[in-house]
Amino acid sequence: MRTTDFIKTSALALAAFTASTCFGEGYSESIEIPDTEWRVASQCTTDNQVTHCTISIRNEKKEEKVLEYPTPPTSASYESGVFLLTFSCGTACSATYAYKLGGQLGGPFPLVEAVDSKREVVMSLGEKSVRFYRMFNTTNKPLHEITPEIGGYGLLESIVGTGIEDHVFRVTYRGKMGLETLEYEAPASP
Repeated sequence: MRTTDFIKTSALALAAFTASTCFGEGYSESIEIPDTEWRVASQCTTDNQVTHCTISIRNEKKEEKVLEYPTPPTSASYESGVFLLTFSCGTACSATYAYKLGGQLGGPFPLVEAVDSKREVVMSLGEKSVRFYRMFNTTNKPLHEITPEIGGYGLLESIVGTGIEDHVFRVTYRGKMGLETLEYEAPASP
């Protein structure tokens, strides 16, 4: 191969690459939700290095557009008529949206640790407090907030475990007096 042929080939390859990034590229992803007929479909396009995804809920009979987001969700679940879609936004960072068929969308909720889908309440970890949100409340104000007394660490480093049983959320953390547990019972749905 002569030098001029190499230069021409390189120029053509560069032009093709530039055209593909300028005019946009598309891709799709799908997440099957275990033990259901549902899946989450993401149709994404990249234009000028900005990605834009349309996220939908689908089964064989129905498809509903949920939201638009810069990335596909990293996980999805379905329980008691509520879909939860979680998107990563970096280290120790996530955004979770709740969705009900028919178009009801709630969120985003940061760092969701536990969910009561029947009562439509999520437990979210903040910088210094544990917050409980009603999934489909439009005010974005916490339903309840607990600020544990932690000794010298941040909240995320202090938490040992979280969970929910019979509508009661539990947070076990390293407090000033050793291991401590906070509880909060989710109120019934309005």
